[in-house]
Amino acid sequence: MIDISIIIVNYNTKDLLKNCIDSILKNTFNITYEVIVVDNASSDNSVDMLKSEFKEVKLIESKVNGGFAYANNLGIKISKGRYTFLLNSDTIILKDVLEKMVIYMDKNKEIGLLGPKLLNEDRTHQTSISAFPTFKREVYHIYKLKNVLKIPFIKNFFVKFGGKLGSKDLEQYMKNFQNIESPERVQVLVGAALLIRREVIEDIGMLDERYFMYYEEIDFCYQACKAGWHRVYYPYGEIVHLIGQSSEKIGDVTFYERYRSMILYFRKNCGRSKEILVRINLVIALLFRIIGMSFMQIFKFSKSIRENRRIYMNTIKMAANNRAIETNRY
Repeated sequence: MIDISIIIVNYNTKDLLKNCIDSILKNTFNITYEVIVVDNASSDNSVDMLKSEFKEVKLIESKVNGGFAYANNLGIKISKGRYTFLLNSDTIILKDVLEKMVIYMDKNKEIGLLGPKLLNEDRTHQTSISAFPTFKREVYHIYKLKNVLKIPFIKNFFVKFGGKLGSKDLEQYMKNFQNIESPERVQVLVGAALLIRREVIEDIGMLDERYFMYYEEIDFCYQACKAGWHRVYYPYGEIVHLIGQSSEKIGDVTFYERYRSMILYFRKNCGRSKEILVRINLVIALLFRIIGMSFMQIFKFSKSIRENRRIYMNTIKMAANNRAIETNRY
C-alpha cells in the first residue's frame, strides 16, 4: 500500500490546478504517493491539460458538478493510500510538508485527522482551524459581529482572555490569532488541506454528499470526534492557500450553498429546535439586508444591489423550504 493518496477536486481552475500539481511533484520526497484529480464537469480545458501534461495523474471525469464532498468521495473510492489527503486546487505544496505529516501520523496512531498551517500568498498566517458550529457563532456571522475583531484592542483582549471566558467556541476561534508553535488538538481543521487516516474513513464513512460546498469537512470532523479520533493542527507543515480563488469562480452559488449547508449541519447534528432557530435567524437577518438595500436603491440604482437582493431572496426561500435544504440543486 502506498503512503498517501492526494485527492484534488477541480472545477474550472486549470491554471491553479497545474501549479498545484507542479508543486506536489517538485516538493514531495521519501514517501510513496498517488495524485487523483476529480474534475467536476469543467468547461475550461482542465481535462485536456491534465491528459497532455500530467499523464501520471489518475483522472476521474465526473459528468456532473456534484460538489466538493461528492467529488472527493469519487477519489476516495479508488484511492490506495494509507492516508488520504484532501487538497484544494488553489494550494501550493511547500518543501517536504507531506513527508513530515506522514511521519508524524505514523508516530501518533490516535490522531485521525491532521491539518497543516495554511499561509496566504504573501506567506502570512491564514485561518487553519475552527470550532464546531453553534447557534451563537452563526448569529455572529450573519450579523457580521466578528468585524469587531478588526479593532486591535478588542482583538488583543479576546486573544489573551478568550479561553478564560468560559466559551469553548470563542476559545477555539481565537486560536487562529495565536502563535501556535507545536501540534495541538483542535475541534475542526480547514478542508483546504486535510490529511485523513484510512482507518477513520473505514470507521465513520466518507464525506456527506448532501453538502454541495462548505461544512462538509466540519461535519466530517464532528463525526470523527464522536468516534473518538483526535484532530490535530500541525504547524510544522506549511501549505500556501490562495484563498477563495477556486470557489469564487462559481459566483453567487457560494452564498446560497453556505447557508444551505449550515442548516443541514444543524439538522443533522444539533436537533430540530436548533435547526429552527438558525433558520429563523437567517431569514430575519436577510430580510433586514433586503430592506436596507431597497432603501439605498431609492437614492442610487445599482445592478449589484439588485443582484444581491435576488440572492438573499433565493436563500430565504431555501431556508423556509424543508425539501430545498436536503436537495442539491446543481
